[in-house]
Amino acid sequence: MKTLSARLVLVACIVTNALAMAAPSPAVVEGGPAVSVPALQSATVPSSRQIDFRSTVNGRDYRIQIALPLAKPPAGGFPVIYVTDGDGYFGTWAFAARLRAMSQELEPAVVVGIGYPEAEQDLDVAMQRRVNELVPTIDPERRKEVAALPASAAALYAGADDLLQIIYNEVAAKVEAVVPINRTRSTLFGHSLGGLFALHALFTHPEYFQTYLVLSPSIWWDGRAVLGGRAAFLKRVEKGEVAPRVYFAVGSLEQPDPALPLPWKAPPGMTEAQFSQLMARAAMVDNTLEMLKVLQLKDGPAGYEVKGRVVPEETHVSVAWAALNEMLDFAVPLRP
Repeated sequence: MKTLSARLVLVACIVTNALAMAAPSPAVVEGGPAVSVPALQSATVPSSRQIDFRSTVNGRDYRIQIALPLAKPPAGGFPVIYVTDGDGYFGTWAFAARLRAMSQELEPAVVVGIGYPEAEQDLDVAMQRRVNELVPTIDPERRKEVAALPASAAALYAGADDLLQIIYNEVAAKVEAVVPINRTRSTLFGHSLGGLFALHALFTHPEYFQTYLVLSPSIWWDGRAVLGGRAAFLKRVEKGEVAPRVYFAVGSLEQPDPALPLPWKAPPGMTEAQFSQLMARAAMVDNTLEMLKVLQLKDGPAGYEVKGRVVPEETHVSVAWAALNEMLDFAVPLRP
């Protein structure tokens, strides 16, 4: 129960956002006359493109959404931001990056949301896929949990390594066929389990992206197994082999004081005390600050940069919007 609850808590932000987008519009307005509604189509982000494809890496289907900058491509192509959990975050990132670039606050950039076609009809399947594919490992206890899920749920699949190859090789090539991009100026963003994925990508293939935006990473997953790749990464940095830029953020309310009342309601089936203890064990703030401290080297190579902060009065859900602009400022600042 404890581990399943932890998973549900840390996935809640994506579920809530995706459910809001997927909810159908009512055909009848309460208290008003019946309205004839034609066949409905999914809403789209203006000046964007959508591609569904089957990966040659794992044989699974993916959906990428590409927001085109409203600007002339620079020599060498646009910088590009790859957004995991694209079914929930693509619209937010696309409009923020585009409008701020139009206001001369950021450099114009391509935003790519990475998601699943299943989200259109069966959100449960899409959500199980993102849990399986964003994590690099699954411990034995969680294997039992996943095996007990309904048949409609996705099969057990700790697929972070495959997903990373899909983004770096297949997704990038498809985006490049639509709009000129600069592969040497690419950014990877992830939140929650997506933050865990971004951290795993940083440690295993730091050369894949120039910038890593790591928001509320689920470092606690599988006994903090992701830390197993940190020492080797730091050795590569110290040798000058790689010099990525990394930004961390986490909400201050993600790790509430167990001695104080919760600033929000506990999930159904849990008391406030149980929920508070669970969040304390996840140690979202402590884990993020420890990671930030260890990666901030005094004598790193040129270009290596690690920044971050605890965002005051924000939860695991609300921080996704509160930290958006500072992450964009870090990834694609306006060049002189």
